[in-house]
Amino acid sequence: MSTLTENQRYHLILADIAMAAAIRTHDQGYVIATGAEDYVPACIRDGWLARNQDPELRKRVTAMASAGVASLQGVTAERLAAAAQTYGVPLTPDLAERMVDHFAARRDAVLTYDR
Repeated sequence: MSTLTENQRYHLILADIAMAAAIRTHDQGYVIATGAEDYVPACIRDGWLARNQDPELRKRVTAMASAGVASLQGVTAERLAAAAQTYGVPLTPDLAERMVDHFAARRDAVLTYDR
């Protein structure tokens, strides 16, 4: 398996946080279990999708998670870390800060048309 880029890793972590929130909303019986030592970005998302074949439930959860990812890209590091903690995604304050800086730089580059 190839190593994830910083950008890929950050997006997958956001996807896990957003997916966990959506799962909790639509599939309340599902247990999300992650540990800091064995967490791999995308494990929540991929694990839930592998275990759930109901097309309507998958559509509702993934649509909500997609919106959640977009929203999470604009929050503060403190809110991002708190959301991660709420949904069992291990995220240090330092990593949350780097992620927020990364997404802010991407927004700024788009807004100024930097190459």
